[in-house]
Amino acid sequence: PALGLRALECRADGPHAHAGALSAAMRAGGTHKSAVERALLNVRARVHMAMDALEGQELGEAGAQAKRELAEAEKALRSVELRLSVARSRTGGILVDDSSASAQTSADMRNWLLSTFTDQDFEAAVSNSVLSEESRVESSGSAPSRGRLSTVQDFVVELHRATSDDRVGRILERCSSFDFDALALEEHPEARCYLNTVLGAYIMKKCGRLSRSTLQEKGWISNGDAFMQAYVSFLMKIDGLYASSGALYHVAAHAADVTATTHWLMQSEFMRERTSSLDHFMALAAAAVHDVGHPGTNNLFHTKTMSSLAVRYNDRSILENMHVALAFETIQSDDDCDWFSMLAKDAPVQAESGSDEAHNTANLQQYVRKGMIRMVLATDMAKHSGNVQDLTSLAQEMEEGMMMQSDASESNMAQQKALQRKLFLLETVLHSADISNPSKPRHMMLEWTRRVLSEFWAQGDEEKNLGLEVSPLCDRNTGSGTVPKGQLGFINFVVMPFFTPLVSLIPEAREATEGLVSTSGFWKEQDALEATFDQLFGDGGIADQEMAKAREARAATKA
Repeated sequence: PALGLRALECRADGPHAHAGALSAAMRAGGTHKSAVERALLNVRARVHMAMDALEGQELGEAGAQAKRELAEAEKALRSVELRLSVARSRTGGILVDDSSASAQTSADMRNWLLSTFTDQDFEAAVSNSVLSEESRVESSGSAPSRGRLSTVQDFVVELHRATSDDRVGRILERCSSFDFDALALEEHPEARCYLNTVLGAYIMKKCGRLSRSTLQEKGWISNGDAFMQAYVSFLMKIDGLYASSGALYHVAAHAADVTATTHWLMQSEFMRERTSSLDHFMALAAAAVHDVGHPGTNNLFHTKTMSSLAVRYNDRSILENMHVALAFETIQSDDDCDWFSMLAKDAPVQAESGSDEAHNTANLQQYVRKGMIRMVLATDMAKHSGNVQDLTSLAQEMEEGMMMQSDASESNMAQQKALQRKLFLLETVLHSADISNPSKPRHMMLEWTRRVLSEFWAQGDEEKNLGLEVSPLCDRNTGSGTVPKGQLGFINFVVMPFFTPLVSLIPEAREATEGLVSTSGFWKEQDALEATFDQLFGDGGIADQEMAKAREARAATKA
């Protein structure tokens, strides 16, 4: 039909025929679809309509050829849409092209415009370019450190000695695995008060990529022993802040679980090829602090009550802003835990010959602070939908072969894009770890479910006491009878849509999607049985039975 012919005409022009429109759209920037993108979407929809109209008809050879051409046209349009989307989401929207108008502007003026009127950070971008160079060297792998014990390792050894047996050690040995059990570690009184300290110190000891000598040899810190001592002291303070928060779910055990899952994802081939050892450390630090000081009530509660936190952070990512601010306040308040100031502010940069680049050193303090803030703020669940869209676009970008490795000699704009790309990957890893509970082994999944529901319902009780409308999922009366349905909704509409594109980037994450399928099957069975909260989590209920099985399995492993 004529509709199909018009679509074929669009395909005949090809994506390169629209280079001017593409460049203009890139310069427009912003987060909303441009007029060009909307037009492309409209044309692609018409192509789909034409393909649907041809479906099931006797087409003959000419008709079959037309259908194949329509499919190619749809693919070409989708590729152009993707390029526009990537350009829009990865640029700051002003002078993004080094040609045309920006070529007539001095380097200082361009940098001022970009640093003042966009969110681009050239200091952090230069630092990232240095770290990206290191990540290509590290991606070949490094053996675990076997050096003598430092103060950090002595701390772990002393903790092991304080236990009656080596159960803590056996749990920690799984810290690089998807099934690491933070709940089992929490059961040991000797470790309970220092969960993140113990786990963090253990990972730093066992992962050669994160050893103090590795960080020192690269010139990122000057004194490895002092840095590690300060970091351990920092984690001990963070553990103390979790203990005093009063939350039921967002406690130290949750932070430890997220840290271990972050570590597991950071060790994937995809992430190792694209991140440095400092990025890995930064991700673990962000995971450890991502919920520190959590009061057990969500952002909506603080907005409705106009709490002091809501007022301070203007109702925007209230708790996430508080968590990361509290982490840096903790660093500033005590010199003994100030690992941050030990990061190099003048890490050497190899300048490109003939470059007008003003930087010859990299400020790693600025880079790490920016990275931690971005990662923690990305755990705001209100941003989840956008995160899914961005991750899906990134997966498509990889499929199209559009995601390229960066290099330290690239232009300022290329370095900015490389920085934004890496930070998004790190944000994705932490957010994935934060919502991974339903994918974990059955006994862990059930205990995390019990805790999060208890915290939600405690908030709902408080809202009732204050005469407020109860927030979604926080009504104890209605929620206790619909637990399976609620968990299925969370898996189907939140977790699985995020992990599905993640698997295309990080194949190792398939272990999580397989866990989600298993958990989904479990909740479908419980839904059919109309299981209540008491049946699932009461004394002797299914959760207790699963936990008992897990303890027996651990005991059998010891034997």
